[in-house]
Amino acid sequence: MKLLKSILIIYLIIIGSAYGNNNHPIILIHGFLGWGKSEVGDVNYWGGQSDIEQYLIDKGFNVYSVSLGPVSSTYDCAIETFYQIKGGQVNYGDQHSKKYNLVQKPKEKYYPGLYPEWDENHPVHLIGYSFGGLTARMLIHLLNSTFETNANGKPDESELLGTSLKNWVKSITTMSTPNNGATLSDIVVDILPFTDNLLPLANILSTSYYDFDLEHWNLSKNENETLQEYVSRLTKHPAWNTKNSIAWDSSIQGAKELNDILLIDPDIYYFSSSTVASFLDTSSGHHKPSEYIHTMSYPWSWLIGRSKVDMGNGRQTDETWYRNDGTVNTISMKRPFTGKNGPEPVIELSKHGFIKPGIWNFIGEFEYDHKTFIGHFLSDENKIKEIMKIFEDHARLLYKLP
Repeated sequence: MKLLKSILIIYLIIIGSAYGNNNHPIILIHGFLGWGKSEVGDVNYWGGQSDIEQYLIDKGFNVYSVSLGPVSSTYDCAIETFYQIKGGQVNYGDQHSKKYNLVQKPKEKYYPGLYPEWDENHPVHLIGYSFGGLTARMLIHLLNSTFETNANGKPDESELLGTSLKNWVKSITTMSTPNNGATLSDIVVDILPFTDNLLPLANILSTSYYDFDLEHWNLSKNENETLQEYVSRLTKHPAWNTKNSIAWDSSIQGAKELNDILLIDPDIYYFSSSTVASFLDTSSGHHKPSEYIHTMSYPWSWLIGRSKVDMGNGRQTDETWYRNDGTVNTISMKRPFTGKNGPEPVIELSKHGFIKPGIWNFIGEFEYDHKTFIGHFLSDENKIKEIMKIFEDHARLLYKLP
């Protein structure tokens, strides 16, 4: 807890006590198997039994959360994020849809817009947790791209893909994000195909609320279909054998391909934070789960803490990848470093005390496991308050940006 207190003190020094220079909306982007407001009964993705989003709103911040395909690719999630914020008919693009046999404009995915005013004069702050951080980075890439052409070689008719929309984002924050992939993705697929790992979810998730939002795959849940039947049907879909899935994007080699194209924008403020819930076993050189890790994360942490996976070109991850938070390798969270252009620049706020655009401003490392960092499985009121304080302090920091 000394580490946590030090990070929070540094935050207070950096941001001061007053609100500052902007009140741009903060957009919360969930990760793998995430959900939106009221989609899983009384359990909030952002906060568990608590509500981080509402807490920040009550503190005076302008905050929205999106609800994306929980097993969809980085690209598809970024498209959905754009239209949920801006509003309108989701359009996955002509070439992308043809390549992966998607429904280009699913009629079920038309949104009024959380913030229809969104443009270069009304930018937003993106906060992505876990896989949501990759979604946020992909969204910036798509916003900045000149345009995507359709099958006739003309600019795509999509508002997002048909033109360049630079300066629509003021800042991006990745929290516990596998910016360089997660070895767990490779480990799990080596044990069982990714689709088989979805089957047990049918016994965990609520049949009344949960949906995988796969209308673009023509995989809507039928009215009289149980979740187990639905999951069994979707696991047979051919999309899982393509690179347009979360299974590929979260793998070490998949993340490297993303890092080849998701380049840092010199005009955007970048922040990252990491989590850790393992420790070095000096007798073996492996990492073991820490005592504060949640029971559900324990076996995954143990596997990550002793497993090496293929990085391509005859290389493997090394011992520095053992340290983890029960889901993601801690080394992968700070900044992207596996792309063809090499590691992206980073500074540590605790050492520099100033914030720059076009560089990763590393907030610090928190002693939480992957799930408890956003409030899940927490019953200790002090822990819940700590989580809320982390989010509040970061929101204040974002509002101090020029």
